[in-house]
Amino acid sequence: MELKEVKAKIGSVKNISEITSAMETFSALKMKKTQKRFSESKPFAEEMVRVLKNMKKNLKERKSVFFEERPVENILVCVVASDRGFCGSFNAGVLKFADKEIAKIREQGKVEIMPIGKKAVKHYLKTERVRYSFSGVGDYWELGQTKEISDFLIKSFLENKYQKIYIFYTHFYSSFIQKPSIAQLFPMEDGTIENFLKKEEKEISGTHSSSYLLEPSPAVILDEVIPVFVEYLIYQFILSANTSEHSARMMAMRNASDNARDLLEGLRLAYNKARQQQITSEVCEISSTKEAME
Repeated sequence: MELKEVKAKIGSVKNISEITSAMETFSALKMKKTQKRFSESKPFAEEMVRVLKNMKKNLKERKSVFFEERPVENILVCVVASDRGFCGSFNAGVLKFADKEIAKIREQGKVEIMPIGKKAVKHYLKTERVRYSFSGVGDYWELGQTKEISDFLIKSFLENKYQKIYIFYTHFYSSFIQKPSIAQLFPMEDGTIENFLKKEEKEISGTHSSSYLLEPSPAVILDEVIPVFVEYLIYQFILSANTSEHSARMMAMRNASDNARDLLEGLRLAYNKARQQQITSEVCEISSTKEAME
């Protein structure tokens, strides 16, 4: 490899290293901002815990339209992925997991897929008839932005358009661990509420019990509380997926930067060797010319 060619490659790899390092920094900042969204929603979660705990008896009786088990004909499956790439195996992981689970869900009835995120839309347009999709919402999901999705899902279940609704997303555990997950939104399962209470009670410190007088009736109130709860759940699921995306991109860019630095070291070594050979060759030519002249 000629010196000029090696020098050009060093410049290219150096530029790539600078870009991936910058993307890693941006992704880390975005991940922190989405994590901040979680903490900002804690007061709402705390109040929701208190309300649901006071309605435990009513929840066990399952006297709400949102708990109704209906003959299954149509099932809606929501799959949350990202709008952009460069995030390692993030999209591939959740899409592969969703495809595997959807094959099992198809045994229950006719399945329709609603992708959320451009990567999910692109994936399912290849094999499915996609009627509903959401994308381009932005980096930091606001509750108002996800409300459009939750309103659509709640309305679809109430109108009996779909008898079951699932959502696939990537659950954020830490910067190093994110796992594809599934949740059944409708009909609402006892386990969904129990898991929420268990998780939030651990994270919320100093939660005190408050008693409520339920009027006009627990059933009516439950029909009002469950949609708000589902709206919050969808917001949390999508926010978790968004945080996982930024974390995955941060790690992917960090690995890319490390690989670029390793490649840069190898190219610099090759450049120094080539340069040394060139100098040695020039010295030999000068020596040979001198001897010939003598």
